[in-house]
Amino acid sequence: MKKSLLLLLFLVTLSQVQATIRRVNNNPGVTLVSGLVFADFNAAHTAAANGDTIYLEPSDINYGSLLISKKITMIGPGYLLNKNPNTPFDKRSAKVSQITFSTNSANGSKLYGVEVRGTNGVLGDIFFNSVSGDMEIAHCLLNDLRGASSSLFNSIISDCFILGSIDNSSLSINNVIISNNIIWGSVESSSHDSIVRNNIIFGGANYIGQFYNNIIYQSGDPNFVFSTNNSVYNNVCVGCTGSPANNNFFTTAANTVFVVSEPRTLDDLEDDNFVLHASSPAKTKGVGGIDCGVFSGLRPYILSGIPPFPMITAFTQGAPSGGNIPITISIKRN
Repeated sequence: MKKSLLLLLFLVTLSQVQATIRRVNNNPGVTLVSGLVFADFNAAHTAAANGDTIYLEPSDINYGSLLISKKITMIGPGYLLNKNPNTPFDKRSAKVSQITFSTNSANGSKLYGVEVRGTNGVLGDIFFNSVSGDMEIAHCLLNDLRGASSSLFNSIISDCFILGSIDNSSLSINNVIISNNIIWGSVESSSHDSIVRNNIIFGGANYIGQFYNNIIYQSGDPNFVFSTNNSVYNNVCVGCTGSPANNNFFTTAANTVFVVSEPRTLDDLEDDNFVLHASSPAKTKGVGGIDCGVFSGLRPYILSGIPPFPMITAFTQGAPSGGNIPITISIKRN
């Protein structure tokens, strides 16, 4: 029955994507179709042409480390799917150990809804091994976003749950929008044309670029002291003291920012912990009076990293009658 539903999802999305859609499903018993349905991502990647879409489907089996060297769109189902309402009927995610964009031939790739976590349960990294541009990384759960003396430009990093950092020590970040992410580590941009907005950042930042509508924790690292630059405005700094400028707001009341006093629960991740408390100091402190944090702004964070594509949210099967089996499904597009 799951095979039929996956085929339905394929048909629903087919009309919205012009390039070939290929599926990867490593669950036992799945019927493979030459050139279209694969048990292994590498085989799907080899078959794909630039511009194709690859769906990583829910599974209890890790898909391993992925090496991407073509311009593709890769879509998983999201993460923490058993923790929140309005998620797909199948609560399994699509886990991969690491993702590496290996050459600039992958420029223009898009990645949605993937959980980067190894077979040992430890979150893994998204890695850029060359000059990379026009990329979009969204709705993913991961550790670090990093590189090897490489660069990322003209790209978007949004709506992700990042337990590590966005680190420019090995990845030069230029003209990148970093938006609506939950980031337990730090954020380091490399150019003043980058935009960092509506994030929650626990490890501090280097404040190169425009920073606004963020909730940023003063980390204690002298390299990440809250900035007074005019390009840093309408942020809430938790742990900062003194007199703020540029419509920034300082607070030491860390236990009233979110609905729970300590939202970072490593052993049991919950992204709804980062909803603002009713009396949060981050309320109305953003540009134009909006809230700071991930649930406001141009593209608010979606719980569980649900990608912006149709998904099956409910499935019911009635009793057989007259040789027919009544089936009811609900489909929602985010």
